[in-house]
Amino acid sequence: MQFLLASTVAPILIFLFLPKMLGDTKSYRWLLLLACTVFMISWLLPSPRIDGMQTEFVTHFVGGGIFTGLLWLYIKLVKKWKSSWWLEAASLFALVSSLGALNELFEFVLYRLDLMPNGIFDTSWDLVANTSGAVLVFLAYKLVNNGRSRRD
Repeated sequence: MQFLLASTVAPILIFLFLPKMLGDTKSYRWLLLLACTVFMISWLLPSPRIDGMQTEFVTHFVGGGIFTGLLWLYIKLVKKWKSSWWLEAASLFALVSSLGALNELFEFVLYRLDLMPNGIFDTSWDLVANTSGAVLVFLAYKLVNNGRSRRD
C-alpha cells in the first residue's frame, strides 16, 4: 500500500508544485508530465532476478534513473541552463544520487517499521539502476542535442 501511495502521490505533487517553484510558463510541462508518468508506470514493470534475488532493478532503472533524467532535463530547459557537458553530467549525477539516497532512506524507514517484507538487501543494485537510467537519458539528450547542432 505504501508503494502504491508513493507511486501516485509523489509524481502528482511534483507535477503540481515544481512548475510554480521554477516559474515555468507551460513551455516544457509535457516533459514533466512524461517524467511523472514514467515514475508511475515504473512500479508496474517486472524485474528480473539478479544473483537469485528480487532487486526491482527495472523499477529503479525507469522510475529512479529515467525519471530523474527527465526531471533534470525539464529543470535545465525551464531555467535555460547551459554549461559544459561534464558540469551537466555532474549535476545530473548529483540529482540522481540525492534522490536515490532519499529513496533508500525511505525504504530503510519502512523496513524498520516492518512495512517492507522483502528487506533492504538490494540497495546497491537500486543505486546502480538509478544511475544507469540517468546515464541513458543523458546520452540520449546529448545525441539529440548534437544532431540538432549539426543541422543548424
